[in-house]
Amino acid sequence: MSRILRPEIGYLLNEIAQSLDISNTLFEDAEKKYRAVGSWLGEGDSPLAKFTPEIYPQGSFLLGTVIKPLSDEDEYDIDLVFRLLILKDQISQKELKNLVGDRLKASEVYKHMLDEEGKRCWTIKYAESAQFHMDILPAIPDELYSSILQKEGIPVNFASTSINITDKTLENYGSISNDWPRSNPKGFAAWFQSRMLIQYSELYKRVFGEAFKAEIEKVPNYRIKTPLQRCIQLLKRHRDINFINDQDNKPASILITTLAANAYENEADIVDAMVSIIDRMPSFLVKRNGVAWVPNPIDPTENFADRWVDNPNRERNFGYWLQKVKSDFNRILTCYDSDSASKILTPIFGERVSNSSIAKLEEKSQSQAPFYNSVLQKTPPIVNITNPPKPWRA
Repeated sequence: MSRILRPEIGYLLNEIAQSLDISNTLFEDAEKKYRAVGSWLGEGDSPLAKFTPEIYPQGSFLLGTVIKPLSDEDEYDIDLVFRLLILKDQISQKELKNLVGDRLKASEVYKHMLDEEGKRCWTIKYAESAQFHMDILPAIPDELYSSILQKEGIPVNFASTSINITDKTLENYGSISNDWPRSNPKGFAAWFQSRMLIQYSELYKRVFGEAFKAEIEKVPNYRIKTPLQRCIQLLKRHRDINFINDQDNKPASILITTLAANAYENEADIVDAMVSIIDRMPSFLVKRNGVAWVPNPIDPTENFADRWVDNPNRERNFGYWLQKVKSDFNRILTCYDSDSASKILTPIFGERVSNSSIAKLEEKSQSQAPFYNSVLQKTPPIVNITNPPKPWRA
């Protein structure tokens, strides 16, 4: 191929993002294992069965934005919530944590796989061949805060799934208290879904047809990926490459995900989506009384950037990353042939995924020569992201 146009750049980005996906086999194995954990914790003769238990994923597995680790030796981190219907005036955080831990220790299988008790979670470490471990977060419903959020205007389908979680470093950890840490991964996922609903619905119909419309919630997240999800995968990989030697201070995935979802305007094309997201992300990073804020979209009192207060390096690194991703993506848009694409994409996303995607594009161009001959151009396209970087909004 002598020249690459914008459609080919989109093809390359989609292929790179797809190569970052967790495999269907691994996803299904992880799902099977977490459901087995849930069955042991909450079914049959389990003492927890009376509390109407529910286990579900959170984080990138729930959002469909998982990416492969940089190294084949690294594991996927699968985050789970295990929720019991218990009131805060009936149990302490410590008692809840121990209920779950004791049940895991009662298993001849899981007791040998348990890691040391974490700050909030119990961790099950599988054999290396499984390529993942599971963090299980004990939780109970937070109906009071759910009501408060709804009165503040948060939609019921976002607010109604608020939960309380445990933290063994807190002073009231061992006592009955109304003051528990809060979370709401289901509500965040519902908000995230709402930000890409148009494209998700279009892709769903294209893949499964109208006959499956009523079953949309049952479709695994790895089966359909919107431009928003693909862009977040690419942004996270760009982050990982740039902070390979400073993992503790790299931009947090929740910040990238929230800012990108806010910035996304349901573009159908991945290049258009990336231009818009990168251009608009900084405008959703605000200052409140001199403090940087990335508000939780389903709980405006929570600041996803709160760790920056105690660690200014993270704030500086995030500002640097915003500038770097803008500069790097502008360079991607100047790719004009396979050689230039390899030179530009490799340091941004990694050699293996970049060259594999370029090879697929070359193969596709040869099999569809008439089409590609019609879209070749003699000079490289130059498309720049318009607005200058503005890290903060007052």
